[in-house]
Amino acid sequence: MSQTQHVLIFGATGEIGSRIAHGCVAAGHRVVGVTRGTNTRHRVDLQGVEMVTGDKGDKAFVQKMAAEHAFDTVVDSVPTPAHVDLAFKAFGNQLTHYLMCSSTGTFVPLQAMPADETHPWETKTPVNFWPQCERDSFALSLHEEHGFPVSILRPTNIIGAGRVPLDTWGGRSLAYWRRLKAGEPIEIPVTGQTLVQSGCNDDLGSAFVDAVACGPEIAGEIFIISTRRAITLDRYVATAKAFLGSASPVEYVTPEEIIRRYPEEATEKGLQFLMEHMCFDIGKAERMLGYDPQFTGEQGLQQALAWALEEGLF
Repeated sequence: MSQTQHVLIFGATGEIGSRIAHGCVAAGHRVVGVTRGTNTRHRVDLQGVEMVTGDKGDKAFVQKMAAEHAFDTVVDSVPTPAHVDLAFKAFGNQLTHYLMCSSTGTFVPLQAMPADETHPWETKTPVNFWPQCERDSFALSLHEEHGFPVSILRPTNIIGAGRVPLDTWGGRSLAYWRRLKAGEPIEIPVTGQTLVQSGCNDDLGSAFVDAVACGPEIAGEIFIISTRRAITLDRYVATAKAFLGSASPVEYVTPEEIIRRYPEEATEKGLQFLMEHMCFDIGKAERMLGYDPQFTGEQGLQQALAWALEEGLF
């Protein structure tokens, strides 16, 4: 399906939503973007997007949008189950696509590497993103029972301009990056050989644009969106050090020690998740969506750090 689509994008002024909206305009689609008018975060150029102020959780507003427009595709990069249900009830089967964003955090802990979309995810584990699993399961049930054309894109750790990058304390702490820039000692949990697989936000935006151009064959499908390979935490830190010109010594310590040293920055949950290997196969997205990531994890990290430096964040 390559013809012009009429696309509604919720959260079109956000980091990911703005990239999707920008890419859809560039691809020749008619785009309506919804914003609550409160976003002050990084976004890309929205020229060519018809902006509407409203709340995707407002039943009357969503029903009004469905009644007044013949949308082919609705995109929501940060949906809740209530948002999915409201979209289903408002738009029904008038859509070719309802595209939503999730996370590969639904798959952990990985039982095989690289993991693909057949990996188990519908059972609660100590580390998986269980609320997202429940939401995704609900969305897919609407497809199975009612034909609602849901497709779920699951990115890995998102990185790139507009987002403070993941750190080795298990979060996205500016204090960590300030230490690294200043050449102060930083810590990596255990051995530094844990695999991390990041995906650039520009590539995630392009994956949604690719999905808009597809036909109904992608309905009811899950797609992993990332770079083509994972790297170790050691390589991740080395990339950051090289970019920042940092001489920070690296110390390998237990997660408990990191929490003891930085109780306001590090958390047990964040470090527990960081220590799970992230290694995924994007072959399904390449085959079915035509997804073609342009950036490596190292390049995405460099973009994120360059943006943070330009913004004076550290």
